[in-house]
Amino acid sequence: MGFAKISIIIIFLPLQLLSQLVLNGGAKIKISGGTVSNNIFCVLNNPPLTPIKISGSSDGIIMEDEYNRLQYNLGTTTNSIIVPYMSNFLEQITLTLTPTSAGIGNGNIRFSGKVAPSRSTGFDNLLYMPSDVTNMGSIASTTNNSSMTIDRFWIIDANNYTTKPSVRLDFTYIDAELSPNAGNTITEGNLRAQRFNNTINDWEGFFGFLPAGTINTANNTVISVNVNPTDFYRSWTLNDLNKILPIELLSFDANCNKGNTVLNWCTASEKNNHYFTIYSSSDGYTFEPISIINGAGNSQQKKCYTYTDFNSKNNRVNYYRLTQTDFDNTTKEIKIISNKNCDKDENSITITNNLSRDLFIYAGSTIDSNDELKIYNSSGQLVYQNEIATKTGFNNFHFSLNQLTSGAYYVTIVRNNEKLASQKILITDY
Repeated sequence: MGFAKISIIIIFLPLQLLSQLVLNGGAKIKISGGTVSNNIFCVLNNPPLTPIKISGSSDGIIMEDEYNRLQYNLGTTTNSIIVPYMSNFLEQITLTLTPTSAGIGNGNIRFSGKVAPSRSTGFDNLLYMPSDVTNMGSIASTTNNSSMTIDRFWIIDANNYTTKPSVRLDFTYIDAELSPNAGNTITEGNLRAQRFNNTINDWEGFFGFLPAGTINTANNTVISVNVNPTDFYRSWTLNDLNKILPIELLSFDANCNKGNTVLNWCTASEKNNHYFTIYSSSDGYTFEPISIINGAGNSQQKKCYTYTDFNSKNNRVNYYRLTQTDFDNTTKEIKIISNKNCDKDENSITITNNLSRDLFIYAGSTIDSNDELKIYNSSGQLVYQNEIATKTGFNNFHFSLNQLTSGAYYVTIVRNNEKLASQKILITDY
Protein backbone atom coordinates (compact mmCIF):
# COMPACT_ATOMS: atom_id res chain seq x y z
CA MET A 1 0.00 0.00 0.00
CA GLY A 2 1.77 3.20 -1.14
CA PHE A 3 0.85 6.85 -1.01
CA ALA A 4 2.39 9.57 -3.11
CA LYS A 5 0.98 12.30 -0.90
CA ILE A 6 0.31 12.70 2.80
CA SER A 7 -2.99 11.06 3.50
CA ILE A 8 -4.85 10.02 6.60
CA ILE A 9 -7.06 6.96 6.67
CA ILE A 10 -9.55 6.74 9.52
CA ILE A 11 -10.27 3.08 10.16
CA PHE A 12 -13.58 2.24 11.79
CA LEU A 13 -13.75 -1.42 10.77
CA PRO A 14 -11.27 -4.30 11.01
CA LEU A 15 -8.81 -4.24 8.11
CA GLN A 16 -6.78 -7.32 7.11
CA LEU A 17 -3.71 -7.04 4.89
CA LEU A 18 -2.30 -10.19 3.36
CA SER A 19 0.99 -8.74 2.19
CA GLN A 20 3.50 -6.03 2.95
CA LEU A 21 2.25 -2.67 4.19
CA VAL A 22 4.25 0.07 2.43
CA LEU A 23 4.08 3.70 3.55
CA ASN A 24 5.93 6.32 1.52
CA GLY A 25 5.79 9.93 0.51
CA GLY A 26 4.56 11.05 3.91
CA ALA A 27 1.76 8.50 4.22
CA LYS A 28 -0.12 8.22 7.49
CA ILE A 29 -2.66 5.70 8.71
CA LYS A 30 -4.84 6.66 11.65
CA ILE A 31 -6.63 3.91 13.56
CA SER A 32 -9.43 5.34 15.66
CA GLY A 33 -12.93 4.80 16.95
CA GLY A 34 -12.32 1.77 19.19
CA THR A 35 -13.95 1.13 22.55
CA VAL A 36 -13.35 -1.36 25.34
CA SER A 37 -16.06 -3.63 23.93
CA ASN A 38 -15.29 -2.99 20.27
CA ASN A 39 -11.58 -2.75 19.50
CA ILE A 40 -10.54 -1.50 16.08
CA PHE A 41 -7.82 -3.54 14.36
CA CYS A 42 -5.55 -3.24 11.39
CA VAL A 43 -4.37 -6.84 10.93
CA LEU A 44 -1.22 -7.95 9.12
CA ASN A 45 -2.11 -11.54 8.24
CA ASN A 46 0.69 -13.87 7.01
CA PRO A 47 3.00 -10.91 6.32
CA PRO A 48 6.37 -11.11 4.54
CA LEU A 49 9.81 -10.83 6.15
CA THR A 50 9.48 -7.04 6.34
CA PRO A 51 5.79 -6.58 7.23
CA ILE A 52 5.79 -2.77 7.36
CA LYS A 53 8.02 -0.68 5.13
CA ILE A 54 8.42 3.08 5.44
CA SER A 55 10.36 5.54 3.30
CA GLY A 56 11.19 8.10 5.96
CA SER A 57 10.34 9.89 9.19
CA SER A 58 7.16 11.44 7.76
CA ASP A 59 5.43 8.04 7.37
CA GLY A 60 3.59 6.44 10.25
CA ILE A 61 0.58 4.89 11.99
CA ILE A 62 -1.38 6.95 14.50
CA MET A 63 -2.90 4.84 17.28
CA GLU A 64 -2.91 6.90 20.46
CA ASP A 65 -5.63 4.95 22.26
CA GLU A 66 -5.51 1.51 23.86
CA TYR A 67 -8.37 0.17 21.74
CA ASN A 68 -6.93 1.22 18.36
CA ARG A 69 -4.59 -1.64 17.47
CA LEU A 70 -2.21 -2.90 14.87
CA GLN A 71 -2.17 -6.72 14.98
CA TYR A 72 0.72 -8.69 13.54
CA ASN A 73 0.08 -12.44 13.22
CA LEU A 74 3.61 -13.47 14.13
CA GLY A 75 2.87 -17.12 14.96
CA THR A 76 6.09 -19.12 15.35
CA THR A 77 8.14 -16.97 12.98
CA THR A 78 10.94 -14.69 14.15
CA ASN A 79 10.42 -11.79 11.77
CA SER A 80 11.58 -8.44 13.07
CA ILE A 81 8.74 -5.91 13.22
CA ILE A 82 9.26 -2.16 12.79
CA VAL A 83 6.15 -0.33 13.97
CA PRO A 84 6.18 3.33 12.86
CA TYR A 85 4.15 4.77 15.71
CA MET A 86 3.20 8.37 15.01
CA SER A 87 1.85 10.92 17.48
CA ASN A 88 -1.18 13.11 16.95
CA PHE A 89 1.39 15.88 16.31
CA LEU A 90 2.75 13.77 13.38
CA GLU A 91 6.02 12.88 15.12
CA GLN A 92 7.34 9.42 14.23
CA ILE A 93 8.16 7.21 17.25
CA THR A 94 9.50 3.97 15.79
CA LEU A 95 9.34 0.80 17.88
CA THR A 96 11.23 -2.31 16.78
CA LEU A 97 10.37 -5.78 18.10
CA THR A 98 12.87 -8.51 17.24
CA PRO A 99 12.06 -12.07 18.38
CA THR A 100 15.16 -13.79 19.80
CA SER A 101 13.32 -17.09 20.12
CA ALA A 102 10.03 -18.21 18.59
CA GLY A 103 6.85 -18.45 20.57
CA ILE A 104 4.78 -21.61 20.83
CA GLY A 105 1.28 -21.44 19.41
CA ASN A 106 -0.63 -19.56 16.75
CA GLY A 107 -0.16 -16.23 18.45
CA ASN A 108 -0.10 -12.58 17.50
CA ILE A 109 1.32 -9.27 18.74
CA ARG A 110 -1.02 -6.31 19.16
CA PHE A 111 0.47 -2.82 19.22
CA SER A 112 -1.26 0.29 20.53
CA GLY A 113 -0.58 3.18 22.88
CA LYS A 114 -1.90 5.51 25.55
CA VAL A 115 -0.84 9.14 25.79
CA ALA A 116 -1.69 12.35 27.59
CA PRO A 117 -4.65 14.25 26.09
CA SER A 118 -2.69 17.48 26.60
CA ARG A 119 1.07 17.93 26.75
CA SER A 120 0.79 21.07 28.87
CA THR A 121 -0.55 19.00 31.79
CA GLY A 122 0.38 15.52 30.63
CA PHE A 123 2.99 14.66 33.25
CA ASP A 124 0.41 12.92 35.51
CA ASN A 125 0.23 9.44 34.00
CA LEU A 126 -2.46 8.43 36.51
CA LEU A 127 -4.93 10.27 34.26
CA TYR A 128 -4.42 8.05 31.21
CA MET A 129 -3.09 4.67 32.34
CA PRO A 130 -3.85 1.56 30.23
CA SER A 131 -6.65 -0.61 31.63
CA ASP A 132 -4.27 -3.20 33.13
CA VAL A 133 -2.12 -0.61 34.97
CA THR A 134 -3.30 0.17 38.51
CA ASN A 135 -0.67 2.57 39.82
CA MET A 136 2.32 4.75 39.03
CA GLY A 137 4.05 3.90 42.30
CA SER A 138 7.30 2.13 42.97
CA ILE A 139 7.55 -1.44 44.13
CA ALA A 140 6.86 -0.80 47.80
CA SER A 141 4.55 2.18 47.65
CA THR A 142 1.61 3.66 45.80
CA THR A 143 3.44 6.99 45.51
CA ASN A 144 2.66 8.67 42.18
CA ASN A 145 5.93 8.40 40.24
CA SER A 146 4.56 10.11 37.11
CA SER A 147 6.95 13.05 37.31
CA MET A 148 9.81 10.61 36.63
CA THR A 149 8.00 8.92 33.73
CA ILE A 150 7.65 9.85 30.07
CA ASP A 151 4.14 10.95 29.04
CA ARG A 152 3.38 7.82 27.01
CA PHE A 153 2.57 4.13 27.37
CA TRP A 154 3.38 1.58 24.67
CA ILE A 155 1.07 -1.45 24.61
CA ILE A 156 2.78 -4.53 23.17
CA ASP A 157 0.42 -7.41 23.77
CA ALA A 158 1.35 -11.03 22.93
CA ASN A 159 -1.83 -13.12 22.57
CA ASN A 160 -2.85 -16.75 22.01
CA TYR A 161 0.58 -18.21 22.76
CA THR A 162 1.19 -21.30 24.84
CA THR A 163 4.64 -19.82 25.41
CA LYS A 164 5.29 -16.25 24.36
CA PRO A 165 8.37 -15.45 22.27
CA SER A 166 11.51 -13.93 23.72
CA VAL A 167 12.03 -10.50 22.17
CA ARG A 168 14.32 -7.49 22.03
CA LEU A 169 12.58 -4.10 22.08
CA ASP A 170 14.02 -0.85 20.73
CA PHE A 171 12.08 2.29 21.69
CA THR A 172 12.09 5.80 20.23
CA TYR A 173 10.80 8.67 22.35
CA ILE A 174 9.75 12.31 21.85
CA ASP A 175 11.50 15.12 23.73
CA ALA A 176 8.19 16.94 24.24
CA GLU A 177 6.86 13.96 26.22
CA LEU A 178 9.68 14.06 28.77
CA SER A 179 9.89 17.84 29.11
CA PRO A 180 8.75 19.54 32.35
CA ASN A 181 5.11 19.74 31.14
CA ALA A 182 4.11 21.42 34.39
CA GLY A 183 5.53 18.59 36.47
CA ASN A 184 8.11 16.22 34.90
CA THR A 185 11.54 16.07 36.57
CA ILE A 186 13.21 13.58 34.21
CA THR A 187 16.94 13.40 33.54
CA GLU A 188 16.97 12.19 29.95
CA GLY A 189 20.18 10.16 30.30
CA ASN A 190 18.53 8.08 33.03
CA LEU A 191 15.61 6.84 30.91
CA ARG A 192 15.09 3.07 30.82
CA ALA A 193 12.19 0.82 29.79
CA GLN A 194 9.84 -0.70 32.36
CA ARG A 195 6.85 -2.99 32.06
CA PHE A 196 3.85 -3.36 34.35
CA ASN A 197 3.30 -6.83 35.79
CA ASN A 198 -0.52 -7.00 35.89
CA THR A 199 -0.41 -10.30 37.80
CA ILE A 200 1.00 -8.66 40.93
CA ASN A 201 0.12 -5.04 40.03
CA ASP A 202 3.68 -3.78 40.17
CA TRP A 203 6.18 -2.20 37.81
CA GLU A 204 9.14 -4.39 38.80
CA GLY A 205 7.97 -6.53 41.62
CA PHE A 206 8.69 -10.06 42.69
CA PHE A 207 9.70 -11.15 39.19
CA GLY A 208 12.59 -8.72 39.32
CA PHE A 209 12.40 -7.06 35.90
CA LEU A 210 14.42 -3.92 36.51
CA PRO A 211 14.50 -0.84 34.24
CA ALA A 212 16.25 -2.04 31.10
CA GLY A 213 17.89 -0.89 27.90
CA THR A 214 20.64 1.41 26.63
CA ILE A 215 19.90 5.12 26.26
CA ASN A 216 21.10 7.26 23.35
CA THR A 217 19.99 10.85 23.94
CA ALA A 218 21.28 12.01 20.54
CA ASN A 219 19.04 9.52 18.71
CA ASN A 220 16.17 9.61 21.25
CA THR A 221 16.29 5.83 21.68
CA VAL A 222 16.28 3.24 24.45
CA ILE A 223 17.41 0.03 22.78
CA SER A 224 18.33 -3.58 23.55
CA VAL A 225 15.54 -4.22 26.04
CA ASN A 226 15.67 -8.01 26.28
CA VAL A 227 12.45 -9.67 27.40
CA ASN A 228 11.92 -13.35 28.18
CA PRO A 229 8.48 -15.00 27.87
CA THR A 230 7.62 -14.70 31.58
CA ASP A 231 8.42 -10.97 31.55
CA PHE A 232 6.49 -10.23 28.34
CA TYR A 233 3.65 -8.11 29.79
CA ARG A 234 1.63 -5.69 27.69
CA SER A 235 2.11 -2.16 29.10
CA TRP A 236 5.47 -0.37 28.84
CA THR A 237 6.84 3.10 29.48
CA LEU A 238 10.20 4.86 29.90
CA ASN A 239 11.17 5.91 33.38
CA ASP A 240 13.99 7.83 35.06
CA LEU A 241 16.25 5.53 37.09
CA ASN A 242 16.32 8.08 39.92
CA LYS A 243 12.99 7.01 41.32
CA ILE A 244 11.32 8.66 44.29
CA LEU A 245 12.05 5.73 46.58
CA PRO A 246 15.79 5.14 46.95
CA ILE A 247 15.45 1.36 47.06
CA GLU A 248 13.81 -1.27 44.88
CA LEU A 249 12.61 -4.04 47.19
CA LEU A 250 12.45 -7.55 45.77
CA SER A 251 11.20 -9.46 48.82
CA PHE A 252 10.52 -9.20 52.56
CA ASP A 253 9.47 -12.29 54.50
CA ALA A 254 9.42 -13.84 57.97
CA ASN A 255 10.39 -17.43 58.79
CA CYS A 256 10.61 -19.49 61.97
CA ASN A 257 13.92 -20.92 63.20
CA LYS A 258 14.28 -22.63 66.57
CA GLY A 259 11.28 -20.77 67.89
CA ASN A 260 12.54 -17.35 66.76
CA THR A 261 11.45 -15.18 63.84
CA VAL A 262 14.01 -14.67 61.05
CA LEU A 263 13.39 -11.69 58.77
CA ASN A 264 14.88 -11.69 55.28
CA TRP A 265 14.70 -8.96 52.65
CA CYS A 266 16.44 -8.25 49.35
CA THR A 267 16.80 -5.10 47.26
CA ALA A 268 17.42 -4.95 43.52
CA SER A 269 18.96 -1.46 43.73
CA GLU A 270 19.58 1.22 46.32
CA LYS A 271 20.13 4.96 46.07
CA ASN A 272 21.44 7.01 49.00
CA ASN A 273 20.25 4.30 51.37
CA HIS A 274 21.66 4.99 54.84
CA TYR A 275 19.88 2.33 56.93
CA PHE A 276 16.79 0.18 57.48
CA THR A 277 14.75 0.17 60.68
CA ILE A 278 12.78 -2.88 61.82
CA TYR A 279 9.69 -2.39 63.98
CA SER A 280 7.57 -5.04 65.71
CA SER A 281 3.94 -5.12 66.77
CA SER A 282 1.55 -7.58 68.36
CA ASP A 283 -1.58 -5.93 66.94
CA GLY A 284 -0.51 -4.41 63.60
CA TYR A 285 -1.21 -0.85 64.79
CA THR A 286 1.32 0.05 67.50
CA PHE A 287 4.92 -0.56 66.38
CA GLU A 288 8.15 -0.34 68.38
CA PRO A 289 11.66 -0.17 66.80
CA ILE A 290 13.77 -3.27 67.52
CA SER A 291 16.82 -2.93 65.23
CA ILE A 292 18.69 -0.74 62.73
CA ILE A 293 20.51 -2.38 59.80
CA ASN A 294 22.96 -0.39 57.67
CA GLY A 295 22.07 -0.05 53.98
CA ALA A 296 24.38 -0.32 50.98
CA GLY A 297 24.35 3.40 50.13
CA ASN A 298 24.27 3.24 46.34
CA SER A 299 23.98 -0.07 44.54
CA GLN A 300 22.68 -1.43 41.24
CA GLN A 301 23.14 -5.06 42.35
CA LYS A 302 20.97 -7.36 44.39
CA LYS A 303 21.59 -7.03 48.16
CA CYS A 304 20.09 -9.30 50.82
CA TYR A 305 19.71 -8.70 54.55
CA THR A 306 18.67 -10.83 57.51
CA TYR A 307 17.70 -10.22 61.13
CA THR A 308 16.69 -12.69 63.86
CA ASP A 309 14.20 -11.51 66.46
CA PHE A 310 15.09 -13.56 69.53
CA ASN A 311 12.28 -11.94 71.52
CA SER A 312 9.51 -12.96 69.14
CA LYS A 313 8.87 -16.24 70.96
CA ASN A 314 8.25 -14.58 74.30
CA ASN A 315 6.45 -11.52 72.93
CA ARG A 316 4.48 -13.45 70.31
CA VAL A 317 5.06 -10.73 67.72
CA ASN A 318 2.69 -11.01 64.78
CA TYR A 319 3.71 -8.03 62.59
CA TYR A 320 6.91 -6.40 61.34
CA ARG A 321 7.39 -3.05 59.62
CA LEU A 322 10.44 -2.22 57.48
CA THR A 323 11.38 1.40 56.88
CA GLN A 324 14.28 2.98 54.99
CA THR A 325 16.17 6.18 55.79
CA ASP A 326 18.42 7.93 53.28
CA PHE A 327 21.43 10.13 53.96
CA ASP A 328 19.39 13.33 54.24
CA ASN A 329 17.29 11.66 56.99
CA THR A 330 14.22 11.19 54.81
CA THR A 331 12.43 8.08 56.05
CA LYS A 332 9.87 6.05 54.13
CA GLU A 333 7.85 3.00 55.06
CA ILE A 334 8.69 0.06 52.81
CA LYS A 335 6.41 -2.79 53.82
CA ILE A 336 4.51 -4.45 56.69
CA ILE A 337 4.33 -8.24 56.95
CA SER A 338 2.86 -10.70 59.43
CA ASN A 339 4.28 -13.94 60.81
CA LYS A 340 3.14 -16.98 62.73
CA ASN A 341 3.77 -17.45 66.46
CA CYS A 342 7.01 -19.38 66.14
CA ASP A 343 6.67 -20.92 69.61
CA LYS A 344 3.53 -22.70 68.35
CA ASP A 345 5.15 -23.81 65.13
CA GLU A 346 6.63 -27.19 66.07
CA ASN A 347 5.61 -28.87 62.80
CA SER A 348 5.94 -25.91 60.44
CA ILE A 349 8.04 -25.95 57.27
CA THR A 350 9.21 -22.73 55.61
CA ILE A 351 10.81 -22.72 52.15
CA THR A 352 12.56 -19.61 50.82
CA ASN A 353 15.27 -18.62 48.36
CA ASN A 354 14.98 -14.80 48.03
CA LEU A 355 15.05 -15.19 44.22
CA SER A 356 18.55 -16.72 44.35
CA ARG A 357 19.87 -20.26 43.79
CA ASP A 358 20.39 -20.69 47.55
CA LEU A 359 17.42 -22.63 48.88
CA PHE A 360 16.75 -22.49 52.64
CA ILE A 361 14.34 -24.77 54.46
CA TYR A 362 13.32 -24.23 58.08
CA ALA A 363 11.53 -27.32 59.37
CA GLY A 364 10.01 -28.06 62.73
CA SER A 365 9.26 -31.72 63.47
CA THR A 366 8.08 -33.86 66.37
CA ILE A 367 9.86 -36.97 65.02
CA ASP A 368 13.07 -38.04 63.30
CA SER A 369 12.44 -38.76 59.63
CA ASN A 370 14.11 -39.14 56.24
CA ASP A 371 12.16 -36.80 53.93
CA GLU A 372 12.52 -36.04 50.23
CA LEU A 373 13.10 -32.66 48.62
CA LYS A 374 11.69 -32.50 45.08
CA ILE A 375 11.76 -29.53 42.71
CA TYR A 376 9.68 -29.29 39.54
CA ASN A 377 9.90 -26.76 36.72
CA SER A 378 6.90 -24.84 35.41
CA SER A 379 6.15 -27.70 32.98
CA GLY A 380 5.84 -30.19 35.84
CA GLN A 381 9.15 -31.97 35.16
CA LEU A 382 11.22 -33.16 38.13
CA VAL A 383 14.53 -31.25 37.86
CA TYR A 384 16.06 -31.77 41.33
CA GLN A 385 15.79 -34.33 44.11
CA ASN A 386 17.58 -34.74 47.44
CA GLU A 387 17.15 -36.33 50.87
CA ILE A 388 16.41 -34.36 54.04
CA ALA A 389 17.34 -35.96 57.34
CA THR A 390 14.85 -34.25 59.63
CA LYS A 391 15.44 -34.47 63.38
CA THR A 392 13.03 -33.85 66.24
CA GLY A 393 12.89 -30.12 66.94
CA PHE A 394 13.90 -27.31 64.57
CA ASN A 395 16.03 -27.97 61.48
CA ASN A 396 17.89 -25.72 59.04
CA PHE A 397 18.76 -26.95 55.55
CA HIS A 398 20.63 -25.21 52.75
CA PHE A 399 20.80 -26.42 49.14
CA SER A 400 22.65 -24.80 46.23
CA LEU A 401 20.61 -24.94 43.03
CA ASN A 402 23.36 -23.75 40.67
CA GLN A 403 22.31 -26.22 37.98
CA LEU A 404 18.88 -24.61 37.58
CA THR A 405 18.26 -21.79 35.12
CA SER A 406 16.28 -18.64 35.89
CA GLY A 407 12.54 -19.16 36.12
CA ALA A 408 9.69 -20.43 38.27
CA TYR A 409 9.89 -23.73 40.19
CA TYR A 410 7.77 -25.69 42.64
CA VAL A 411 9.47 -27.07 45.75
CA THR A 412 7.86 -29.93 47.65
CA ILE A 413 8.85 -31.91 50.73
CA VAL A 414 7.55 -35.48 50.86
CA ARG A 415 7.45 -37.93 53.79
CA ASN A 416 6.31 -41.50 53.16
CA ASN A 417 4.72 -40.44 49.84
CA GLU A 418 2.75 -37.69 51.60
CA LYS A 419 3.38 -34.06 50.69
CA LEU A 420 4.29 -32.06 53.80
CA ALA A 421 4.88 -28.69 52.15
CA SER A 422 4.86 -27.05 48.72
CA GLN A 423 6.15 -23.63 47.72
CA LYS A 424 6.61 -21.78 44.45
CA ILE A 425 10.00 -20.09 44.12
CA LEU A 426 11.57 -17.83 41.52
CA ILE A 427 15.24 -17.82 40.51
CA THR A 428 16.80 -14.74 38.92
CA ASP A 429 20.32 -13.85 37.79
CA TYR A 430 21.04 -10.77 39.89
